[in-house]
Amino acid sequence: MSPFSSFALSFGSLLTLMALIAAWLFRTAAAPFWAKVAIPSLAVALGCHAPFAVSNMMGFPVPVGFDGLPDRAELVAFVPFDEERRVDLWLRPSAGAGGEAPRAYETTLTAQMKQTLREAAEQIGHGRPAMLTKRLSDGNGKSGSQDTLGLGDDQQTYVLDLNATGLPPKE
Repeated sequence: MSPFSSFALSFGSLLTLMALIAAWLFRTAAAPFWAKVAIPSLAVALGCHAPFAVSNMMGFPVPVGFDGLPDRAELVAFVPFDEERRVDLWLRPSAGAGGEAPRAYETTLTAQMKQTLREAAEQIGHGRPAMLTKRLSDGNGKSGSQDTLGLGDDQQTYVLDLNATGLPPKE
């Protein structure tokens, strides 16, 4: 059992006990029956939801599919987990994304993504911003046109946007 599951179980048990105590106290009250049931039930529901909201509040990586990632974002940092085939990405969405705050994501690590992250690490190592853009892959590892129809093809991947770095395009 993970520490988070243990915490969620113990916290849920505490809230269940609190709900039982509240139900016992309301048993003799002159409140309507629905209030006697609803208040403890609401306390348990909110308490069981709280542990799962903690990771979002603390800024831990949120597990998302590739389509849940921003279309264009600056890569701040990343941590790959090769054995588990996943990667934690810290992304700052571009200014055109509605002013979203930087966010940490956990997503699948593919061979194409690994290559893009290597190139991005080189850019960051030289002090340049690493802007990532979603593109369609043509099946042999090369990126094609951007997904203009928004179909969310499975062959979509991030590519390094060299236009954002101010460098001439690679020949």
